[in-house]
Amino acid sequence: MNVTIRQINIFVEVANHLSITKAANAMFLTQPAVSMQIKQLEEMVDMPLLNHVGKKLSLTQAGEEFLKYCIRIKNELYAAKELMQEFKGAKRGTLNISVASTLSHFAVQTIKEFLALHPKIKIKFEVNNRHTVLENLKNSTADIVLMGKPPLDQDLEFSVIKENPLIVVAPASHILTKKENVSLKELCQHTFVIREKGSGTRLAFKSMLDVKGLKLSDHMTINNNESIKLCVEAGLGLGVVSIHTVRANLDNGNLVKLNVENFPIIKKWYIVNRKSYHLPAVAKVFRDFVINQILFRAH
Repeated sequence: MNVTIRQINIFVEVANHLSITKAANAMFLTQPAVSMQIKQLEEMVDMPLLNHVGKKLSLTQAGEEFLKYCIRIKNELYAAKELMQEFKGAKRGTLNISVASTLSHFAVQTIKEFLALHPKIKIKFEVNNRHTVLENLKNSTADIVLMGKPPLDQDLEFSVIKENPLIVVAPASHILTKKENVSLKELCQHTFVIREKGSGTRLAFKSMLDVKGLKLSDHMTINNNESIKLCVEAGLGLGVVSIHTVRANLDNGNLVKLNVENFPIIKKWYIVNRKSYHLPAVAKVFRDFVINQILFRAH
């Protein structure tokens, strides 16, 4: 059976989309070109791999089994490619990084420093909440993630890269800025602007309140730190944020750090990868760079 790599790639794409048109668009090919390759592939294996019912496609039983081998071949070729990159010293390649939004400023600066040393490495960089970052790692759409404390019951390898104090911030005009000490009970009587479910910051804050048997009287949910800062500055509520994300706002007086009981909440940031996933050479170089930078700054 003289199947080509191109045909394997096309078949996997068609199987993923169950659409000739979508597969063609994803691979920047014409629809007839994709159809022709699928037809030739079916002729080689001498049986249909796809069911055509009207405009809908589905895999035949043979197609489902053939897909498993195609995916295995693609993975083996990818592993071989990465191994060759390792032999070349990882001077080239693409690194997929997923970052929890609290770390976005830190990540941007770190990536900038890394690319200054490795200009031929390409970076694909996404900022998401904690839940999505972990999903990206689980689905292998991210090689490396930067996040708060990772779960201990998963197949993960991680190292601490920085302390992350969470503080309560308010607009300069807020009544609590005049108090030297604010109790958690009093704090909960005020409106908050907090992160969405799945955020590590929200989880840390909620866990603290749960231990004390407290709940917020009113809150607004926002899915990113920049919007939270703007909302707090506008007087829409108090916020719990990483001190690293608001240093400039505190310096210019747009936001004020409140002295609150049990704050700051001291969390940590981690660099994380899956143990069982063959980490690409460029990802190993990046991981070592980040860890070495942290050790260097600590001394």
